[in-house]
This record gives sequence, structure tokens and C-alpha cells, in this order.
Amino acid sequence: MKSRARHIPNILSLSRVPISVSMVFLAWANLTIPFICAYGVAGVNDVLDGFLARRFHWESKLGAKFDSIGDIVFLVCAIAACFWALELHLKPYIYVGVGVIVAIRLANMIFTRVKFKQFGFIHNNAVRWCSVPIYFIIPVSVLNGGKVPNPFLMGCLCLVVLASLEETWILGIMEDYDMNMKSIYHMKKHKRKCARMITQAKEEKETITV
Repeated sequence: MKSRARHIPNILSLSRVPISVSMVFLAWANLTIPFICAYGVAGVNDVLDGFLARRFHWESKLGAKFDSIGDIVFLVCAIAACFWALELHLKPYIYVGVGVIVAIRLANMIFTRVKFKQFGFIHNNAVRWCSVPIYFIIPVSVLNGGKVPNPFLMGCLCLVVLASLEETWILGIMEDYDMNMKSIYHMKKHKRKCARMITQAKEEKETITV
């Protein structure tokens, strides 16, 4: 039973794909409430799969790939729904901000593929927390007749840009891929800890030799 339970995060990650795709069709059909429900389920799904994997130590390389696939599809479908299907009153600079974020995230994904031979995104704290207000802005704007707080949204997008650049920094100095690396501070702290462990191992070996 426990071995089967390990697959729950993977099932959740993959189920996010059809849920995300349904968002676009619901938005295009102008089904506001069903769209918001699907959007909310996809968001909770995104949080839940990672939480369960970390809480019960069910992480795996396959699970990381499924989670990345679910994240990419959800992101693409959310953007498609906002810019194509939903009648949101977005300023031109919002499109620019989203474009910059997408470009950086895609570059990070390619960087991960080239350096670590796998696809994925680093789930650093900055990206997680900066994405929260953006996540809630969409359904609130839909319920508010398409009115979007554009200056506030742009401020959030700027923070996500900085958070995405931190991900690039982490990838640059990371030696072994860890999608759950929280921040550049934790990355450097981890490297210092590893360096101390290596130094202690060498000293112990020299002591035994003597």
C-alpha cells in the first residue's frame, strides 16, 4: 500500500495537464465560474503534489519531470486564457513583463537540460512567494469584470523577474541538481557544509594514517 502511495504526487502532477487545458476552453466559452474552479483546482494541485512528495519523502527524478511538465502546461494555459480567451483589461507593459519572465524561465529550463541532462525548474522560495499574488489576481479580476490592477500586477511581475534570475544564479553555481533548493543563501550554506565535511574527512583520514 505504501509503495502505491508513493505515486500519488506523480498522479497529481499529470492530472494538472488536462485540468490546465480545460481552463482555456472554459475561458473561451465564457464559463466564468467553471474556469475559476478549474484554475483553483490546478493551483491547489500544484502545491499539493510538491508538499506530499517532500512531507513523505516521495521525491524522485520521474516525479520531478512530471511536476515540471505540469508546471509548464499550467503556465502556458494560464497565459493563453488571460491573453486570448478572457477579456482582461491588460496594459501593454504587462505583456512585456510576462514575456521577459517566460524568456528567463525557458532559458533556465534549457540551462538545466544542458548542465544536468534533465528538464525542470528550481522551486526557490522567491518564485513561490512572488507568484502567490499573481495567482490570486487572475480570478479576482475575472470576477471584477476584467478590471486588472495593472501597476500592482507589474510590480509583482518585476519581483518574479528577480526571483527567476536568482534561479539562474543558483543553477550556475549548483553542482548536483536539487529542484527544491530554497535560495542562493541556502545554496551557499549547503556548499560550505559540504566543504567542511570534505575537510573533516581528510583530517580523519590523515589521523588514521599517522
